[in-house]
Amino acid sequence: MIEFPSISSLQSLDEVDKQAQIFASSKKWGMGAFIAVFNPSFDEILLVKTGEYAKDSYGGTPWNLPGGAAEPGEMPSRAVLRELREETGLSSPSDLRIAAWFARPYFKSRHQETSGELILLFAGIDRTSGIGLRPAPPEIVECGFHHFDLYEWLAVPARGKGEHPLTPLPRHWIYWTLMAQRVLKFSGMAIFTHIYPNSASMAVIPDALKTRL
Repeated sequence: MIEFPSISSLQSLDEVDKQAQIFASSKKWGMGAFIAVFNPSFDEILLVKTGEYAKDSYGGTPWNLPGGAAEPGEMPSRAVLRELREETGLSSPSDLRIAAWFARPYFKSRHQETSGELILLFAGIDRTSGIGLRPAPPEIVECGFHHFDLYEWLAVPARGKGEHPLTPLPRHWIYWTLMAQRVLKFSGMAIFTHIYPNSASMAVIPDALKTRL
């Protein structure tokens, strides 16, 4: 049985970090942190395109939100800002807050000897018009703000190659982007939580998001 702590989107990041550390430590899980950075009007989102190391079986290198694994002992709110800076050059988005907690009990880390992962999704706003954005090859080959249209994105191939410039775009990044947008636009709402029982479930829209569409 997995029970998430009660966390509000307006909770201090120190408290979020504390609760995340307690949760992950109790299960001996690793932690990952990703961030959805929007423009001030919430209609553009910062995406990064991964390098050849992430090529899928159909030959595509996916687009995703900036982020990655927290290092041992590293707080998730600091980990996500480090990853954002390393992958895109963007350092300090405003209005930073927690948007969602995800559990992946099946996940096995390639870099740390852990089984199971807690993922924290953060949300923030870039008020610099993307000044200083730059990718970090070979891990990140492109980065930039892209117009977010839910139904357009759902039509983009999730794997392989295609005509849309964001191909491939795995489904969970679309759902996570929508979650983060909701939390930023509606201050004080409860954060999203979801348990992914296996890798295939990452492509399925979480029930918590269905009820808020």
